[in-house]
Amino acid sequence: MIPNVITTQAELETFVNKISSSPWIAIDTEFMRESTYYPKLCLIQIATQEICVCIDVIALDNIDALINFIKQSAAIKIFHSARQDLEVLYCTYDFLPEPLFDSQIAASILGMDEQISYAELVSQELSITLPKSESRTNWSQRPLTEAQIKYALDDVLHLGPLALKLQQKLEAKQRWHWLTEECHRLLNPDNYSVAPEHAWKQVKGVGRLEGRSLYNVQQLATWREQTAITKNLPRRWIIKDQTMTDLAFNKTINENTVRDQLSQESPKSVRHTKKVLEILEHAAAQKINDLEGIMDRRLSKPQQALVKDMMKTIRKHAEEIGTSSSLLANRKSLVNLVLGLNSKVNEGWRHQEIGEQLSKMLNS
Repeated sequence: MIPNVITTQAELETFVNKISSSPWIAIDTEFMRESTYYPKLCLIQIATQEICVCIDVIALDNIDALINFIKQSAAIKIFHSARQDLEVLYCTYDFLPEPLFDSQIAASILGMDEQISYAELVSQELSITLPKSESRTNWSQRPLTEAQIKYALDDVLHLGPLALKLQQKLEAKQRWHWLTEECHRLLNPDNYSVAPEHAWKQVKGVGRLEGRSLYNVQQLATWREQTAITKNLPRRWIIKDQTMTDLAFNKTINENTVRDQLSQESPKSVRHTKKVLEILEHAAAQKINDLEGIMDRRLSKPQQALVKDMMKTIRKHAEEIGTSSSLLANRKSLVNLVLGLNSKVNEGWRHQEIGEQLSKMLNS
């Protein structure tokens, strides 16, 4: 008999053999990353038609038997809100499971909230109420409590039946290809490995920057990413987004102003004063005409009005066809379209559903 928490290699190998012919595998992970750059995987939950278990990653020397099986299996891998789970699997084991089914994306395609929780979706579709008692817990502590184990198992126990029900609804609306395209996007490794030179794109508020201030943030974000990776610390522990953008706008840069700005964030941040000053002084010495990758992303008033009209069109069309308007096209994709940049509304099912109409608005 296989226990509901697997802690030995023998149990793991027996389990893998038992699920080897399953047509689908429901997967979830529990991890910690509050104090690290890289997520620390603690638990993997797996469910099939016949069995539901937790794999105690901390107790096991390795889980190669499971990882190799997931890599090689043609079974559909079912997740809910897969992005973070995929990130931890990619960072830890350097692979992404496919074929993939994300029940949160499926639900949004069907017109539900784009960020609908697993518990809410299970309640709506399967009329099952799940407890939330262990939603905030330290998964690295051992031994696991009975409440933790039950909570972890519940996270995958209903995923299979849920996915099958959502699949039927997607096929009835002829939107199965929407889901396959969206899941394919999630399987791009670039989603989970940030090149330091591109880290600035994830800085909150970067969209309002241009020219010199944007270049300053680019340089600071590159340094922060490299430092966070090297020290395996959260980015915010090095320097916060708001502090970087504030420094980027500050035209009076010297050791005192940098130290004062950093001290407002945290006493520990002050230790980076000299390095931050060095980066900003070097950035200031660059000629603005020579700066690469600098684009003014601010919209003119006519462009702002056009994006606003496009958003209205998106919301109206989403309501008419019963899907999530933010999934159909978010503001960022519309801004990119108006600025002549790559936009996902010009690709795949979105182009067929709304892209052509938006292009006509752009060119009218």
